[in-house]
Amino acid sequence: MGILVTYNAAEIEAIGLCIALEAVGDIANRTLLELTDVPSFPGESEVRFPSLVHQQLFLARLLDFAKESGDASLTGVKGSCLSVLQAACESKCFDQSNSVASLKESTAALVNWLEAKTPLKLWLPSLNLEAILNVSRIEFLYISGNQAKHNLSRLTGLSKRIRCLLKDHGHNVALDQVPLALDDFREHLQEDYFSYYGTWLTELLNNVRWGLQEYLMPTFEASLKRMPENHIVYTYEYPTAIANSVPRAWFWRLMNNVRSGPYLKRFEGAHYLKRQVRG
Repeated sequence: MGILVTYNAAEIEAIGLCIALEAVGDIANRTLLELTDVPSFPGESEVRFPSLVHQQLFLARLLDFAKESGDASLTGVKGSCLSVLQAACESKCFDQSNSVASLKESTAALVNWLEAKTPLKLWLPSLNLEAILNVSRIEFLYISGNQAKHNLSRLTGLSKRIRCLLKDHGHNVALDQVPLALDDFREHLQEDYFSYYGTWLTELLNNVRWGLQEYLMPTFEASLKRMPENHIVYTYEYPTAIANSVPRAWFWRLMNNVRSGPYLKRFEGAHYLKRQVRG
């Protein structure tokens, strides 16, 4: 039995929202990337990573957010943080006057982007092979994110997966050869594919963070209470549904995240960084 069995829907949602919001903030922030406006296209912006290490951390955290399953005993959802947000868009315990609309739209847009199949031509010199892989973008993220997190000795599972992908696309490669080609995949995916798509991905993630802000702002405004004698000091009045002590601690933390606001301004990614990458 999980630790959430005694918590109601609003309490479970508050915990999940806080965890997911902080996960987005760990990705879409200025410690990992640089956001610059494009003078020749007013209203559009580019995202650049200061180094490959910054980009690797971006991809590892994004994979963790979008695909790696968490424990349902904490968030109420057996799935990723992205799954937690999808569930919150359905339970919408804090919705006021359809404040959840932006979160629904931005979450769906990110899911659709990740699930879209995009054929990509790869030249793999280590295998003397040219392959066109027609898989979802999240499959490419799975490859890059795991490479960013692990050394070669920890990538045997990834090697098996890549071998299956190649076989599904008509290329029969011995499993013991695949690790030799992982650098080829890294060059294609991390250094090219996701360098190009970094702006679009950050825009989608930032829209999710702003969607969370809009969803929770009415609750924040209703809950925040300033001390009459000192307006710097504040407290939160808990909604009736947030009754247990642990969910209350998460709700307080969630409201403080709303109080701090998103790390990045709203922005529109440069249109020339949103084309189909084919290799």
